[in-house]
Amino acid sequence: MTTISANTQTNHRARSLFLLVVAAASIGLLVVLRPLIQAAALPELHPVLRVDLDIKYQVLALALALVNLLITYVLFPTNFRRFARMGNSQVHPVPVKALGINAKDTWRGVGINFAIVITLVTSVFLYLNVLKGDLSAVGSAVIDFAPFILIFAALNAFTEEAITRFTVVVGFEGVVPRSAVALISALLFGLPHYFGTPGGVVGVLMAGFIGWLLAKSIQETEGVWWSWFIHFLQDVVIFMAFFAVL
Repeated sequence: MTTISANTQTNHRARSLFLLVVAAASIGLLVVLRPLIQAAALPELHPVLRVDLDIKYQVLALALALVNLLITYVLFPTNFRRFARMGNSQVHPVPVKALGINAKDTWRGVGINFAIVITLVTSVFLYLNVLKGDLSAVGSAVIDFAPFILIFAALNAFTEEAITRFTVVVGFEGVVPRSAVALISALLFGLPHYFGTPGGVVGVLMAGFIGWLLAKSIQETEGVWWSWFIHFLQDVVIFMAFFAVL
């Protein structure tokens, strides 16, 4: 019995590490995907260059996310089905006193609070560093590109959550402590944002914190709603800023 149990655990760890390698490779591909698309000179899908590039990027990134999800399901079908749901927002979080997260709270309250706070912080950062304090073009960008902003934000949040969060939580559940899994997700999500928006060290720290928090939400609610929704809100703000400075 001991030998079988040990062999099973070793096999689980090997599959977890393989999945981590797949996720890390996928993230690396996402980082260079836009330049690759531009170099490939693919047929034009939209007259606005930024929209055209984002359409191609989001479709290819979504395909990559689906491959990651398929591999995750094949390797960990039980855990996949356990976490592939909206989740229970009425569960109590593991307390984090430094962040004001208490045992008496529910994830509904925690999720709403952090959705507001993180979105405000992201908005301020973009206002200062991308829009340069000028909001004059935001209104026209929303009017002209609203469908693209919402669709791109939804797809991007799905893709990044699938690769950097869901696969990690599913693959490492029961292998290492949940706190370590959340940190792994934070690193996977944070480091590539050195080249993203927000970028640099600040971007890494901001994205790393969000990655940790959203992994925690999946683990504790056993669902993806809050991780996707909070991520979606950030991406809405980011795409609004991008389209405002076209």
